[in-house]
Amino acid sequence: MIIQLAAQTVAGTTNAGSMVFSCWAIVLVLAAMSFVFLRRGKKEYSAAILPLLLTPFANIIGSIPARFLSRFLPLSPIELRVIIVLTAGLFSCLLLGIGSRKIKGHRTRQIFFWFCAAFVIILTIVLVVNALISL
Repeated sequence: MIIQLAAQTVAGTTNAGSMVFSCWAIVLVLAAMSFVFLRRGKKEYSAAILPLLLTPFANIIGSIPARFLSRFLPLSPIELRVIIVLTAGLFSCLLLGIGSRKIKGHRTRQIFFWFCAAFVIILTIVLVVNALISL
């Protein structure tokens, strides 16, 4: 049901490349946030949000290794791209856990981690569903 709703929402844009521009926008906003944190002297926050860039970058450049690997593996480029994005989402959450340890205050660290992890999980789901719709 969710995939059907997503298919109706993106009626004219069902190819995986349609999310590339959105991912570039996400990368630019996160890079700007990191820069602002750095300028305000919050190095731990600046470094902690950098893992959020991993998933959008994986979606942007994921088609290149997916096309190359599809020659050697019995998977389509879209399936390989989904694997790349899922792997990037996993590593992003792992790096978030490591990076957020430097944030002072237990409650602040927990809130920061869970909101960033939710962002990565939701973004990964959106990218995967978008790629799978084009199958």
